Amino acid sequence: MTDQKTKIIANPNAPEIYADKTTSVAIRGNVARISLASDRAGASAQETDSVVSGHVALSVRGFLQLYAQMQSVVRQMEENGLLKPPVAAKTASKPAKKKPAARGKAASSAASKKSKKT
Repeated sequence: MTDQKTKIIANPNAPEIYADKTTSVAIRGNVARISLASDRAGASAQETDSVVSGHVALSVRGFLQLYAQMQSVVRQMEENGLLKPPVAAKTASKPAKKKPAARGKAASSAASKKSKKT
């Protein structure tokens, strides 16, 4: 299978959907589904409601292409100073702490076995 250049044909009648946020992303079988929402004024001035404004269904291949294009745009935004790069390297270098509860539980269970024997 070779990737050939596909001609993109503009469709002026294609709907444009505005969204303030993504409410969910799910993959079922070979289809990725993305739900979008917009914020609307609620019952009072302090409240806002999120109203689903649209859904996007993509093949998994199309979803991965979208992901790659979004990564490219984020990198460009970082290079142009519009976003700060994440500081994930500092947190990733910290060793994970073991849970003391797991050791304490094992020790207390061993102690209870010894007391039952005596």
